[in-house]
Amino acid sequence: MSFYMLAKFLTGLVLKIGGARVIGRENIPEDKSLVVIANHSSFGDPPAVSYAFDRPITYIAKEDFAKNFFTKVLFSAGGVIFLKAKDSDLTAMRTAIKALKEEKTVCIFPEGKRNFDQQMTEFKPGAAYIAYRAGVKVLPLAVINAGDYWRIWRRNIIINVGQPIVLDKETKFDQAYLDRYNELFEQKVRDLFAENAAIIAKEGKKMRRVPKKYR
Repeated sequence: MSFYMLAKFLTGLVLKIGGARVIGRENIPEDKSLVVIANHSSFGDPPAVSYAFDRPITYIAKEDFAKNFFTKVLFSAGGVIFLKAKDSDLTAMRTAIKALKEEKTVCIFPEGKRNFDQQMTEFKPGAAYIAYRAGVKVLPLAVINAGDYWRIWRRNIIINVGQPIVLDKETKFDQAYLDRYNELFEQKVRDLFAENAAIIAKEGKKMRRVPKKYR
């Protein structure tokens, strides 16, 4: 068994025991080459995203995230590609496009940082450029309470998968094009996130600020 499969099995087992729910799994297209976009609040997000898929997910991350065993295992559960700290955003985009050309499913967190209070912030451009250049669909996804990854008794993690988005190849590809899709991507993820929050509230549970140990 590869390290990837072992890590995915172990993190998936914890999520399953903890009652993590996947909504909209039927929305995942069969396309192997696919961009997944999601909100980001903790190190628990990659294994939570991967839990929704029956295929390997590739993440692009700075090498700093591999400094300790815990984060290395979590990121390896998604087949992470580590970049050097000095590498630019352009290098990250090229790396993602290359992975997509190799028929890999790539997950991007467009907020560009983890938001420990689970309040979404504006998306940074990049996902639309990557998807356009690679000629692939974009799948919006929202995760809630993944910072409670090891608190299995809370049973409050939800992964919500939206409908895939096909980029228009006929419209002029310029900054306005990228901005339009960036706004669309953000709204789709926000809508899914709001659905998750409503479910948690209805069940009398909470959206929890991510503890320092999971940052």
